[in-house]
Amino acid sequence: MRKLIAGLNMTLDGYCDHTAGIADEEIHEHYNDVLRNAGTLIYGRITYQLMESYWPAIVKIQPAINPWMILPS
Repeated sequence: MRKLIAGLNMTLDGYCDHTAGIADEEIHEHYNDVLRNAGTLIYGRITYQLMESYWPAIVKIQPAINPWMILPS
């Protein structure tokens, strides 16, 4: 049976807001590793809409950031 890993961006005092914090390189590396090795990603509606609207624009601006980030045509 495969592992189910849940990820939530939250401070140690319980504050959770994607718009309030600035992630550093270390946290980006950590989540890149987690996501790169995942077989399936499951998002809630709000997170899905965030990803759907944000990443296509970024990939158009800088398409060669990481090859695994490029969206299929």
